[in-house]
Amino acid sequence: MNSIAARDDFNIAAKIFNNAFNPFVLSNGQQNPNYNPNFDAVTAFRLSQSTLRLEQPTSIASTLYNFPVLVNIQNQAQAFNTEIRLQQQDSFVPTHIGFFLALPGSTTDTTFKLMTYANPFILTNAAQMQAYYNGTLSIMINNVQYTQKWDLWRHWQTNQTQQTAALGAGSPEDQYLGSDDGFYPMQPFILLIGSQNIQLNINIPAAPTAVDANSRLVVMLRGILAQNSTVVG
Repeated sequence: MNSIAARDDFNIAAKIFNNAFNPFVLSNGQQNPNYNPNFDAVTAFRLSQSTLRLEQPTSIASTLYNFPVLVNIQNQAQAFNTEIRLQQQDSFVPTHIGFFLALPGSTTDTTFKLMTYANPFILTNAAQMQAYYNGTLSIMINNVQYTQKWDLWRHWQTNQTQQTAALGAGSPEDQYLGSDDGFYPMQPFILLIGSQNIQLNINIPAAPTAVDANSRLVVMLRGILAQNSTVVG
């Protein structure tokens, strides 16, 4: 990712927000009577780079994982304290998707690192947990499928320098570049609006027979955030 690509992503996202919230032509083909030629999403919504971070615990009992995108939706006791979900009054255009394994020390741990592969020197059940990389990701918005069968194998990354034993003087730490590793650019872009029904799921062919206690799946969406862009009814 470089500054030129980032600027291009920003400009495309700005057009998506303009078309969504100030369309010249309505979905019925008629000209929008409320169209404002002076509307500018960049200033109206204070567009900025941002991130959504969604997490779910691993399980030996499920092949389907649902990741709530909005702050008001729960499918576990509570959102993990390291998650970043979308506010209902905001909108978001993801430009890159990241997928990671993680092994926090507890449900409230904030010191854990993200893994771009099933590291056998961190995960006791690494061989079984490789199954997640044979899964797929899908995104459905208001019952319309926008992203389907996004293979997670594209996120697997074992860099040239890898941990070879318990971390210490005899073993290096995994090489990892937080700005790029584990991420993949998303095209075409989609628009996530805080008032929508957004379903982000991961499906794997078969559940692992064993997973590490407290281990998680982490999906990160990097992109452009539009603040206070939608009215929550």
